[in-house]
Amino acid sequence: MWPNQYLIESRRLTSERILDADRAALAREARLYREAHRGDDHGAPRRAAARMALAAARGSVRLARFLDECAVSDGAGVQSEATPLG
Repeated sequence: MWPNQYLIESRRLTSERILDADRAALAREARLYREAHRGDDHGAPRRAAARMALAAARGSVRLARFLDECAVSDGAGVQSEATPLG
């Protein structure tokens, strides 16, 4: 029974060492990647364009809601074929 416990314990320690080594290698690669790409912000124009498109979309939805409310208040209950927003 004792030799089996020693074998199991040695396998557990070996797997822990392997996992620790893998974690250390991943941390080192992540650090090297961050150092290599520091200051290189290639996605900034794309993110800025996406933010502008999102702002324009939100503005158009607000305008559509406002116009829909105006149409309802002006029509005094006239049914429209338009799909309600919101």
